Amino acid sequence: MITGSTQGIGKRTAWQLAEQGAIIIINSRSSDKVEETVAEFTDHGFKVLGISGDISNYQFCEKMRNYVMSRYGRIDVLICNAAMAVEGTVAESSVKAIELATRVNVHGSIYPAIAVMDDLSRSKGSIVFMSSIAGIVGLPGFAMYSCTKKAILAIAESMKNESVDKCVFIGVCLPDFTQNEDSKQMLTAEGELKTIARRNGIKTVSLDRTAKCIIQQLKTKRFLYFTSIRGRCLYYLYRFFPNFLLFVLKLNRKRFMT
Repeated sequence: MITGSTQGIGKRTAWQLAEQGAIIIINSRSSDKVEETVAEFTDHGFKVLGISGDISNYQFCEKMRNYVMSRYGRIDVLICNAAMAVEGTVAESSVKAIELATRVNVHGSIYPAIAVMDDLSRSKGSIVFMSSIAGIVGLPGFAMYSCTKKAILAIAESMKNESVDKCVFIGVCLPDFTQNEDSKQMLTAEGELKTIARRNGIKTVSLDRTAKCIIQQLKTKRFLYFTSIRGRCLYYLYRFFPNFLLFVLKLNRKRFMT
């Protein structure tokens, strides 16, 4: 099961897992996108099931779980990928943007995990939460995105130890800046959607590499997994020298905020 899997990292990960023989559960809020993605996968001979709905709604997560179990009788992997990019400083962020970002990014990761935890315990399965290098340290100009992605890291840390006796692997992937699809959107500080501009002047990681890292994390069962050396260095730099990293961010604040 991969939430938010009709585009970007989620779709590319689903494709690579399908190539390896996995049965994929495609999910998105848009029924049209789900139907289109299922048709694309089916045309290539992949085994796929599409379920459209809002994973920030717990009742839907239960329905999705029940439907999958009725079809296949087991769930082995959940990748909590669905998320929304958000721009804006703390002071700029509207109530609408704050609540929507929290609901999609945080609730949308917790609820699917709760819904399938008992099933994963029986199958000795895995959950991978998708955080970000923005979840390592709060980035100026991306306050709510950093906030929600840091929350996901904390959730995964708690569940890692809580799930030991259930025999469920819990991991968190922290992707670096990743290539965007042309249609990808983000939430503005006012709470409205807009298309994300192409990232210029910064090195990005390909979707293929990011997907391969997620699959490798599932195979090796490493709790923390980074998609780049830059992300790993940032994590340990903040861990051992937080004041220095915050100073560097202060010097580069205008670049982030514009």
